[in-house]
Amino acid sequence: MYSSRIRPAMRTSPLLLLCALLFPAAQAKAVVVIAAEIPPYVIRSYQGAPSGMAIEVLEEAARRLKEPLTIELMPLARALSQTRHRQDVLLVPPVRSPQREPQFLWIAPLLDEAFVLVSHRHYHPAPITSKELPGLTIGVMRGSYGQSLLQPYPQVKQALVAEEIHNASKLALGRIQGWAVAWNSARYNQQQAGLPLADLVRGDTLQRASLYLAASPRFPAAEATRWRKIITAMRDDGSLARIIKQYDYQAP
Repeated sequence: MYSSRIRPAMRTSPLLLLCALLFPAAQAKAVVVIAAEIPPYVIRSYQGAPSGMAIEVLEEAARRLKEPLTIELMPLARALSQTRHRQDVLLVPPVRSPQREPQFLWIAPLLDEAFVLVSHRHYHPAPITSKELPGLTIGVMRGSYGQSLLQPYPQVKQALVAEEIHNASKLALGRIQGWAVAWNSARYNQQQAGLPLADLVRGDTLQRASLYLAASPRFPAAEATRWRKIITAMRDDGSLARIIKQYDYQAP
């Protein structure tokens, strides 16, 4: 790599000058972010770059750190597996839980969520309580934290889907009696399915939890500290809250 400073006594050959123009100084290696497709935190766009609460927070953090990003979108289960087995990758937006604690490096919380039971006002107008769960058919996304919260209820019939938007449609058709999901995810997917928000009935809260910026266990500790500090600074200056507010976020 050639220095951008040229000593007065040195002459730059035309060949070296051409190389400098065609091959500028090497850029910093992009940080790879594995993003689980869970709207509205991570939203796939078929006409451009991905968006969503977590993506926009990371992009702003990367801008402040002057770090280029490479975002790899994939389903949640695959995202969790890939992050455990790859080096030097970030992950958004997993829930931090006792089961996952040793599997990842937990860098910083991004936002808080309430994982709730949701019903449809036409089929189950009264809020669902956890005591009612045995015997009900509950829609959950495969591999989601909502699914793990149903483990203490073995009598529940789980209707598994690959994307939460399918649960919104199934709830509207009466094919499931309830939906175990993060509240903001339920609201977003209900609207994406073209269905009224007023049809959703919020029931018992199964658990409140934080969605995180996490990383591979082998992610460099010094780099993790840099990301943690910048996310903390964004929380302190209000920019993190401003970003997620754009998505009609409702705090638990």
